[in-house]
Amino acid sequence: MASAFLVTSIFLFFGKGSWFIAGYNIASAEEKAKYNEKKLCKAIGIITLVVALLLYIMSYLGYRVELGFMDENQMFPFAIVFIVVAFSAIVIGGFYINKKCRNK
Repeated sequence: MASAFLVTSIFLFFGKGSWFIAGYNIASAEEKAKYNEKKLCKAIGIITLVVALLLYIMSYLGYRVELGFMDENQMFPFAIVFIVVAFSAIVIGGFYINKKCRNK
């Protein structure tokens, strides 16, 4: 899953793959004209990259738990950080998209 997010973020970060963006891919031409597609793709790409990195870290920690190097209870603080960082990335990205990605 993390690798899928990473590949998607790379496509988006380079301004390609706007069809990955939910809502934008089905928007009318008039709605799409309201946004700078390159900036929008970069913003979504950064959000996706943050989530991919968090998933890689979570999978690494899960692997350490499976090997017995780490107790399951030690993952709880990371789970809280994961949720806070992912939510923050989405909220900050939403504000950025509404302020900076709209054509004026």
